[in-house]
Amino acid sequence: MSRTVTTDSTTEPAHELPGPVPDGPVPAGAEPAAEETPGNRARSQLMVLLAVCCLALGGVFVRISEVGPVATGGYRSLLAAPMLLGMSLAAARRSRVNALTPTASGDGAPGGATRIGRRDQLLIVLGGLFLAADLCLWNISFLYTSLAEANLLANLVPFIIAPLCFLLFGDRLPWRLALPALLALVGLYILVILGTGLDPKHLRGDLLALATAVFYALFLVVAKGLRERHEATRIMATLSLVCGVACFGVAALLGESMWPHSVKGWLVLIALAVTSQLLGQTLMAHAVKFLPLQLAALFVLLQPVAAAVYGLVLFDQRLSLVQMAGIGVLLVSIFWAKNLLEGKK
Repeated sequence: MSRTVTTDSTTEPAHELPGPVPDGPVPAGAEPAAEETPGNRARSQLMVLLAVCCLALGGVFVRISEVGPVATGGYRSLLAAPMLLGMSLAAARRSRVNALTPTASGDGAPGGATRIGRRDQLLIVLGGLFLAADLCLWNISFLYTSLAEANLLANLVPFIIAPLCFLLFGDRLPWRLALPALLALVGLYILVILGTGLDPKHLRGDLLALATAVFYALFLVVAKGLRERHEATRIMATLSLVCGVACFGVAALLGESMWPHSVKGWLVLIALAVTSQLLGQTLMAHAVKFLPLQLAALFVLLQPVAAAVYGLVLFDQRLSLVQMAGIGVLLVSIFWAKNLLEGKK
Protein backbone atom coordinates (compact mmCIF):
# COMPACT_ATOMS: atom_id res chain seq x y z
CA MET A 1 0.00 0.00 0.00
CA SER A 2 1.17 3.34 -0.59
CA ARG A 3 1.60 3.57 3.02
CA THR A 4 1.47 6.79 4.93
CA VAL A 5 3.87 6.86 7.80
CA THR A 6 3.41 10.14 9.52
CA THR A 7 6.44 12.31 10.09
CA ASP A 8 4.73 14.12 12.92
CA SER A 9 6.76 13.60 16.05
CA THR A 10 3.97 13.80 18.62
CA THR A 11 3.42 10.74 20.74
CA GLU A 12 0.13 9.18 21.63
CA PRO A 13 -1.14 6.92 24.41
CA ALA A 14 -0.33 3.28 23.93
CA HIS A 15 -3.97 2.27 23.50
CA GLU A 16 -4.68 4.65 20.65
CA LEU A 17 -4.51 3.09 17.23
CA PRO A 18 -3.35 4.72 14.03
CA GLY A 19 -6.09 5.44 11.58
CA PRO A 20 -6.30 3.52 8.34
CA VAL A 21 -4.52 4.64 5.27
CA PRO A 22 -3.37 2.15 2.70
CA ASP A 23 -0.23 3.75 2.49
CA GLY A 24 -1.38 4.07 6.48
CA PRO A 25 -2.49 6.09 9.44
CA VAL A 26 -3.53 9.66 9.88
CA PRO A 27 -1.13 11.25 12.40
CA ALA A 28 -2.44 10.62 15.87
CA GLY A 29 -3.05 13.62 18.04
CA ALA A 30 -3.45 15.94 15.09
CA GLU A 31 -5.88 18.71 15.99
CA PRO A 32 -7.07 21.83 14.25
CA ALA A 33 -4.64 24.69 14.65
CA ALA A 34 -5.63 27.65 16.79
CA GLU A 35 -5.46 29.98 13.79
CA GLU A 36 -7.79 27.79 11.71
CA THR A 37 -9.95 29.74 9.28
CA PRO A 38 -12.44 28.65 6.58
CA GLY A 39 -9.75 29.41 3.99
CA ASN A 40 -7.18 27.29 5.82
CA ARG A 41 -9.64 24.43 6.15
CA ALA A 42 -10.53 24.56 2.43
CA ARG A 43 -6.84 24.52 1.46
CA SER A 44 -6.21 21.66 3.88
CA GLN A 45 -9.07 19.64 2.41
CA LEU A 46 -7.60 20.11 -1.06
CA MET A 47 -4.19 19.03 0.27
CA VAL A 48 -5.69 15.89 1.82
CA LEU A 49 -7.42 15.03 -1.46
CA LEU A 50 -4.15 15.55 -3.35
CA ALA A 51 -2.34 13.38 -0.79
CA VAL A 52 -4.94 10.61 -1.20
CA CYS A 53 -4.57 10.74 -4.99
CA CYS A 54 -0.76 10.54 -4.66
CA LEU A 55 -0.94 7.59 -2.25
CA ALA A 56 -3.34 5.68 -4.50
CA LEU A 57 -0.84 5.92 -7.38
CA GLY A 58 1.39 3.27 -5.78
CA GLY A 59 -0.31 0.34 -7.47
CA VAL A 60 -0.29 2.12 -10.84
CA PHE A 61 3.49 2.55 -10.78
CA VAL A 62 4.00 -1.06 -9.66
CA ARG A 63 1.99 -2.30 -12.65
CA ILE A 64 3.90 -0.21 -15.23
CA SER A 65 7.35 -0.60 -13.65
CA GLU A 66 10.06 -2.21 -15.77
CA VAL A 67 11.39 -4.11 -12.75
CA GLY A 68 9.63 -6.72 -10.63
CA PRO A 69 7.05 -5.74 -8.01
CA VAL A 70 9.33 -6.51 -5.05
CA ALA A 71 12.28 -4.72 -6.65
CA THR A 72 9.97 -1.75 -7.28
CA GLY A 73 9.27 -1.63 -3.55
CA GLY A 74 13.02 -1.67 -2.92
CA TYR A 75 13.60 1.31 -5.22
CA ARG A 76 10.67 3.16 -3.62
CA SER A 77 12.26 2.85 -0.19
CA LEU A 78 15.88 3.51 -1.20
CA LEU A 79 15.04 6.51 -3.38
CA ALA A 80 12.96 8.03 -0.58
CA ALA A 81 15.64 7.46 2.08
CA PRO A 82 17.91 10.38 1.01
CA MET A 83 14.88 12.70 0.95
CA LEU A 84 13.90 11.64 4.47
CA LEU A 85 17.51 11.92 5.60
CA GLY A 86 17.63 15.49 4.30
CA MET A 87 14.48 16.31 6.25
CA SER A 88 16.02 14.72 9.34
CA LEU A 89 19.23 16.75 9.02
CA ALA A 90 17.19 19.94 8.63
CA ALA A 91 15.25 19.10 11.79
CA ALA A 92 18.49 18.39 13.67
CA ARG A 93 19.91 21.72 12.50
CA ARG A 94 16.83 23.53 13.81
CA SER A 95 17.21 21.71 17.12
CA ARG A 96 20.81 22.87 17.44
CA VAL A 97 19.78 26.46 16.69
CA ASN A 98 17.01 26.26 19.29
CA ALA A 99 19.47 24.81 21.78
CA LEU A 100 21.64 27.93 21.41
CA THR A 101 18.67 30.30 21.69
CA PRO A 102 18.24 31.57 25.28
CA THR A 103 14.85 30.97 26.82
CA ALA A 104 13.02 33.31 29.17
CA SER A 105 14.92 31.80 32.09
CA GLY A 106 18.23 32.37 30.36
CA ASP A 107 18.85 28.71 29.60
CA GLY A 108 19.24 27.21 26.15
CA ALA A 109 16.40 25.04 24.91
CA PRO A 110 17.18 21.35 24.80
CA GLY A 111 18.12 20.11 21.37
CA GLY A 112 20.14 17.62 19.42
CA ALA A 113 19.43 14.11 18.26
CA THR A 114 19.30 11.31 20.79
CA ARG A 115 21.82 8.53 20.24
CA ILE A 116 20.24 5.36 18.89
CA GLY A 117 21.13 2.55 21.29
CA ARG A 118 21.68 -1.10 20.45
CA ARG A 119 18.13 -2.08 21.41
CA ASP A 120 16.64 0.56 19.13
CA GLN A 121 19.03 -0.42 16.35
CA LEU A 122 17.63 -3.95 16.53
CA LEU A 123 14.10 -2.54 16.54
CA ILE A 124 14.91 -0.53 13.42
CA VAL A 125 16.08 -3.69 11.66
CA LEU A 126 12.94 -5.54 12.79
CA GLY A 127 10.68 -2.66 11.74
CA GLY A 128 12.43 -2.43 8.37
CA LEU A 129 11.88 -6.16 7.79
CA PHE A 130 8.19 -5.83 8.68
CA LEU A 131 7.89 -2.88 6.29
CA ALA A 132 9.69 -4.87 3.58
CA ALA A 133 7.28 -7.80 4.02
CA ASP A 134 4.40 -5.35 3.81
CA LEU A 135 5.68 -3.81 0.55
CA CYS A 136 6.61 -7.17 -1.01
CA LEU A 137 3.20 -8.71 -0.42
CA TRP A 138 1.28 -5.58 -1.31
CA ASN A 139 3.14 -4.94 -4.55
CA ILE A 140 2.70 -8.55 -5.64
CA SER A 141 -1.03 -8.39 -4.84
CA PHE A 142 -1.47 -5.66 -7.48
CA LEU A 143 -0.67 -8.26 -10.15
CA TYR A 144 -3.56 -10.51 -9.10
CA THR A 145 -6.36 -8.31 -7.78
CA SER A 146 -7.74 -4.86 -8.55
CA LEU A 147 -6.07 -1.69 -7.32
CA ALA A 148 -9.20 -0.82 -5.33
CA GLU A 149 -9.32 -4.15 -3.48
CA ALA A 150 -5.59 -4.16 -2.73
CA ASN A 151 -5.80 -0.64 -1.29
CA LEU A 152 -8.90 -1.40 0.73
CA LEU A 153 -7.87 -4.75 2.22
CA ALA A 154 -4.53 -3.33 3.30
CA ASN A 155 -6.53 -0.73 5.29
CA LEU A 156 -7.86 -3.25 7.80
CA VAL A 157 -5.01 -2.33 10.15
CA PRO A 158 -7.21 -1.13 13.08
CA PHE A 159 -8.72 -4.59 13.45
CA ILE A 160 -5.22 -6.11 13.67
CA ILE A 161 -3.42 -3.59 15.88
CA ALA A 162 -5.98 -3.84 18.69
CA PRO A 163 -5.36 -7.56 19.45
CA LEU A 164 -1.63 -7.07 18.79
CA CYS A 165 -1.38 -4.38 21.47
CA PHE A 166 -3.34 -6.65 23.82
CA LEU A 167 -1.01 -9.61 23.24
CA LEU A 168 2.28 -7.66 23.24
CA PHE A 169 1.66 -4.90 25.78
CA GLY A 170 -1.37 -6.02 27.76
CA ASP A 171 -3.40 -3.02 26.58
CA ARG A 172 -7.10 -3.27 27.28
CA LEU A 173 -8.85 -4.94 24.37
CA PRO A 174 -11.58 -2.59 23.10
CA TRP A 175 -14.54 -4.95 23.04
CA ARG A 176 -16.68 -2.23 21.49
CA LEU A 177 -14.67 -3.01 18.35
CA ALA A 178 -16.58 -6.32 18.07
CA LEU A 179 -19.52 -4.92 16.10
CA PRO A 180 -17.48 -3.12 13.41
CA ALA A 181 -15.22 -6.18 13.27
CA LEU A 182 -18.23 -8.39 12.56
CA LEU A 183 -19.34 -5.91 9.91
CA ALA A 184 -15.84 -6.07 8.39
CA LEU A 185 -16.12 -9.87 8.22
CA VAL A 186 -19.41 -9.49 6.36
CA GLY A 187 -17.74 -7.07 3.96
CA LEU A 188 -14.81 -9.45 3.46
CA TYR A 189 -17.20 -12.31 2.71
CA ILE A 190 -19.07 -10.22 0.14
CA LEU A 191 -15.91 -8.87 -1.50
CA VAL A 192 -13.54 -11.83 -1.35
CA ILE A 193 -15.85 -14.86 -1.49
CA LEU A 194 -18.94 -13.68 -3.37
CA GLY A 195 -17.18 -10.98 -5.39
CA THR A 196 -14.35 -13.14 -6.74
CA GLY A 197 -16.34 -16.34 -7.17
CA LEU A 198 -13.32 -18.05 -5.57
CA ASP A 199 -11.23 -17.43 -8.68
CA PRO A 200 -7.79 -18.74 -7.57
CA LYS A 201 -5.80 -15.88 -9.10
CA HIS A 202 -8.04 -13.13 -7.75
CA LEU A 203 -8.32 -14.81 -4.36
CA ARG A 204 -4.52 -15.03 -4.14
CA GLY A 205 -4.25 -11.26 -4.64
CA ASP A 206 -6.86 -10.53 -1.98
CA LEU A 207 -5.14 -12.81 0.55
CA LEU A 208 -1.79 -11.15 -0.15
CA ALA A 209 -3.37 -7.74 0.46
CA LEU A 210 -4.85 -9.00 3.74
CA ALA A 211 -1.43 -10.30 4.81
CA THR A 212 -0.08 -6.85 3.98
CA ALA A 213 -2.28 -5.35 6.70
CA VAL A 214 -0.83 -7.79 9.26
CA PHE A 215 2.78 -6.86 8.54
CA TYR A 216 1.97 -3.16 8.38
CA ALA A 217 0.33 -3.41 11.80
CA LEU A 218 3.49 -5.08 13.15
CA PHE A 219 5.57 -2.32 11.57
CA LEU A 220 3.42 0.39 13.21
CA VAL A 221 3.81 -1.22 16.63
CA VAL A 222 7.62 -1.13 16.27
CA ALA A 223 7.69 2.34 14.71
CA LYS A 224 5.49 3.80 17.44
CA GLY A 225 8.00 2.91 20.16
CA LEU A 226 10.91 4.26 18.12
CA ARG A 227 9.15 7.53 17.36
CA GLU A 228 8.53 8.16 21.05
CA ARG A 229 12.31 8.23 21.60
CA HIS A 230 13.69 9.61 18.33
CA GLU A 231 12.86 12.20 15.67
CA ALA A 232 10.44 10.68 13.14
CA THR A 233 12.19 11.44 9.83
CA ARG A 234 15.50 10.12 11.21
CA ILE A 235 13.82 6.83 12.10
CA MET A 236 11.97 6.62 8.80
CA ALA A 237 15.19 7.25 6.83
CA THR A 238 16.93 4.31 8.52
CA LEU A 239 13.82 2.12 8.34
CA SER A 240 13.58 2.85 4.61
CA LEU A 241 17.20 1.81 4.09
CA VAL A 242 16.64 -1.51 5.86
CA CYS A 243 13.37 -2.03 3.98
CA GLY A 244 14.99 -1.30 0.61
CA VAL A 245 17.90 -3.69 1.17
CA ALA A 246 15.52 -6.45 2.33
CA CYS A 247 13.25 -5.94 -0.70
CA PHE A 248 16.19 -6.24 -3.10
CA GLY A 249 17.29 -9.42 -1.33
CA VAL A 250 13.85 -10.96 -1.76
CA ALA A 251 13.65 -9.77 -5.38
CA ALA A 252 16.98 -11.45 -6.13
CA LEU A 253 15.76 -14.72 -4.58
CA LEU A 254 12.58 -14.54 -6.68
CA GLY A 255 14.62 -13.93 -9.82
CA GLU A 256 12.92 -10.62 -10.60
CA SER A 257 14.19 -8.09 -13.09
CA MET A 258 16.26 -5.67 -10.98
CA TRP A 259 17.41 -2.92 -13.32
CA PRO A 260 15.27 -0.53 -15.42
CA HIS A 261 16.27 -0.70 -19.08
CA SER A 262 15.09 2.77 -20.13
CA VAL A 263 14.84 6.36 -18.93
CA LYS A 264 11.09 5.86 -18.65
CA GLY A 265 11.67 2.99 -16.23
CA TRP A 266 13.78 5.20 -13.97
CA LEU A 267 11.23 8.03 -14.15
CA VAL A 268 8.49 5.62 -13.02
CA LEU A 269 10.53 4.61 -9.96
CA ILE A 270 11.39 8.21 -9.09
CA ALA A 271 7.75 9.25 -9.49
CA LEU A 272 6.71 6.39 -7.19
CA ALA A 273 9.14 7.51 -4.49
CA VAL A 274 8.15 11.16 -4.75
CA THR A 275 4.37 10.69 -4.92
CA SER A 276 3.63 7.64 -2.76
CA GLN A 277 6.52 7.70 -0.32
CA LEU A 278 7.19 11.40 0.17
CA LEU A 279 4.67 13.84 -1.29
CA GLY A 280 1.52 11.98 -0.21
CA GLN A 281 2.52 11.45 3.39
CA THR A 282 4.05 14.94 3.75
CA LEU A 283 0.89 16.64 2.49
CA MET A 284 -1.22 14.42 4.73
CA ALA A 285 0.86 15.09 7.83
CA HIS A 286 0.66 18.85 7.24
CA ALA A 287 -2.99 19.11 6.24
CA VAL A 288 -4.49 17.11 9.13
CA LYS A 289 -3.13 19.69 11.59
CA PHE A 290 -5.79 22.06 10.25
CA LEU A 291 -8.64 19.55 10.06
CA PRO A 292 -10.63 17.58 12.64
CA LEU A 293 -9.16 14.09 12.75
CA GLN A 294 -12.53 12.50 12.01
CA LEU A 295 -12.89 14.55 8.81
CA ALA A 296 -9.33 13.75 7.74
CA ALA A 297 -9.99 10.04 8.28
CA LEU A 298 -13.09 10.24 6.11
CA PHE A 299 -11.04 11.81 3.30
CA VAL A 300 -8.40 9.09 3.67
CA LEU A 301 -11.03 6.42 3.03
CA LEU A 302 -11.34 7.86 -0.47
CA GLN A 303 -8.01 6.22 -1.36
CA PRO A 304 -9.58 2.93 -2.49
CA VAL A 305 -12.05 5.01 -4.53
CA ALA A 306 -9.18 6.86 -6.22
CA ALA A 307 -7.45 3.52 -6.83
CA ALA A 308 -10.65 2.16 -8.38
CA VAL A 309 -10.76 5.14 -10.76
CA TYR A 310 -7.10 4.61 -11.73
CA GLY A 311 -7.72 0.90 -12.25
CA LEU A 312 -10.76 1.53 -14.44
CA VAL A 313 -9.19 4.26 -16.58
CA LEU A 314 -5.69 2.80 -16.96
CA PHE A 315 -6.19 -0.98 -16.75
CA ASP A 316 -9.92 -1.46 -17.46
CA GLN A 317 -10.42 -3.01 -14.01
CA ARG A 318 -14.20 -3.10 -13.65
CA LEU A 319 -15.84 -3.86 -10.32
CA SER A 320 -19.06 -5.83 -10.17
CA LEU A 321 -22.03 -4.64 -8.09
CA VAL A 322 -21.24 -7.36 -5.53
CA GLN A 323 -17.64 -6.16 -5.23
CA MET A 324 -18.74 -2.54 -4.84
CA ALA A 325 -21.18 -3.61 -2.13
CA GLY A 326 -18.39 -5.41 -0.27
CA ILE A 327 -16.13 -2.38 -0.58
CA GLY A 328 -18.90 -0.14 0.79
CA VAL A 329 -19.46 -2.39 3.82
CA LEU A 330 -15.72 -2.51 4.52
CA LEU A 331 -15.37 1.28 4.28
CA VAL A 332 -18.19 1.73 6.80
CA SER A 333 -16.63 -0.84 9.19
CA ILE A 334 -13.18 0.78 9.01
CA PHE A 335 -14.53 4.28 9.61
CA TRP A 336 -16.75 3.02 12.46
CA ALA A 337 -13.83 1.19 14.11
CA LYS A 338 -11.55 4.20 13.80
CA ASN A 339 -14.09 6.50 15.46
CA LEU A 340 -14.63 4.04 18.30
CA LEU A 341 -10.91 3.68 18.92
CA GLU A 342 -10.50 7.44 19.03
CA GLY A 343 -13.38 7.86 21.47
CA LYS A 344 -15.76 9.40 18.94
CA LYS A 345 -19.51 8.88 19.12
